[in-house]
Amino acid sequence: MKANEILDEIHSVREERARACGYDIHEIRAEICRNTGKLKAEGWPVVSLASRETEAAGALRQEPPKPPNS
Repeated sequence: MKANEILDEIHSVREERARACGYDIHEIRAEICRNTGKLKAEGWPVVSLASRETEAAGALRQEPPKPPNS
């Protein structure tokens, strides 16, 4: 398989961060939250995914959406 430099770097950084947190998933998540808060404070835009409830509600709609101008 052809080497992919970008994926190799992603895997390397992920391994480094996991090792720094002792491979503790709770500590990894806490670090991510701290970094996200820091980025928000610096003014970087941070995007959140829609909740599964919102996503499911849209998928379970009884009627299809009405076209514009109808």
